Amino acid sequence: MAEPLNYNDIIDQLNEATEQKKVKWEPVFSENAFLCVLKGEFTFKIGAFQYQGEERVFLAMTDKENTEVFRIVETAAFGPLGMKLSALHELARRDAVGVDEKIDAAKSILKNILGRN
Repeated sequence: MAEPLNYNDIIDQLNEATEQKKVKWEPVFSENAFLCVLKGEFTFKIGAFQYQGEERVFLAMTDKENTEVFRIVETAAFGPLGMKLSALHELARRDAVGVDEKIDAAKSILKNILGRN
């Protein structure tokens, strides 16, 4: 019987690379899902969705031939793996949507409106 795979290391490394802005996430057509391509070799897709009243988060990895290497689906707020996936999803969303830059731009506009240059 095959040993279960441990996804913690790859999730931690994706999280760290995203935080350090060493990988770039892009939005995909489906709502609340984002893609990251690693040097044309591997693609990661992370997304969140509702299932039976709970938020679920998934992470899938494919190779350059588009063969699925793995897919994990976890309840977002349940257990260490679900929490890690939720944190990665939020980092990917912020990167793909440009959240930090948009908030900074809005704050700058508000400062001008309030006369606080």
